[in-house]
Amino acid sequence: MVSSLFGLLPLYKPKGLTSTEVLNRIKRKFNIKKIGHTGTLDPFAEGLLIALVGKATRLAEYYQHLPKTYKAVGLLGVETDTYDITGKVVREHKGSFPSLERILEVLETFKGEIEQTPPPFSAKKIKGKRAYQLARRGIKPQLKPVKVKIYDIKLLEYSPPLFTLEVKVSGGTYIRSLIHDIGKALETGATTKELLRTKIGNLNLSDAVALETLENSESIEKFFLPPDVGLNLPKVEISPKEALLLKQGQLLPLKGNFKEGELLRVYSGGKFAAVGRVFKGKLKPEKVFL
Repeated sequence: MVSSLFGLLPLYKPKGLTSTEVLNRIKRKFNIKKIGHTGTLDPFAEGLLIALVGKATRLAEYYQHLPKTYKAVGLLGVETDTYDITGKVVREHKGSFPSLERILEVLETFKGEIEQTPPPFSAKKIKGKRAYQLARRGIKPQLKPVKVKIYDIKLLEYSPPLFTLEVKVSGGTYIRSLIHDIGKALETGATTKELLRTKIGNLNLSDAVALETLENSESIEKFFLPPDVGLNLPKVEISPKEALLLKQGQLLPLKGNFKEGELLRVYSGGKFAAVGRVFKGKLKPEKVFL
């Protein structure tokens, strides 16, 4: 097993595979011991999937909370049990479709912080069971609404019954639920036909490597980006002596104007060394990679 790998791998997940299946193929190809992603994409969806390799998997919690941008195609007049085109149709609308003005008006109401119920077919856990496991058995999962944030939502195209959106959302937002709720607000119903993730934090789809390209390569490391590259956190530099103290869990003096509780990227000798947090005006180690 390759255990010394340490990096971020921006992947283009193709349609038809789960996020876990993509990682398992990479794991087998390169005999990797530890690899994880920072936010799943549904099998029917495609686009940017961030994989963290080796010790970098410890950074997953920071990446999971980053804003994400999607391009989504919604189909008006249809509701499915999965909230996407792969599901069973449960309701159809036979009337006319809303005007462009009406759609723009409704989209405005979804901007900002909203409450959203995850789709019945989702990975949310209910008493130890995944929601989709219950749904497949015919049990309707009782999912609680959660607060999410829609930073921006733009209508790119409207050709009834199809509409195309570009949305920037907080981590944990389900685009399938968003499209479903938009359909409810329009009184026509809607389901997600296509979904493409184009951005996570400051990482773009253009940074991603295709799975086929990766599988045809003899080396994975040439596709790595620095493990902290997507973390939009202030950077501080510490001396080698301070790095040893940080490794021992000690608090370090901190120069600069930082907020209490703020997360920082810590460098030593020009290399990424840790994620720290401001604690009573000092640098407290949170994840150390020395």
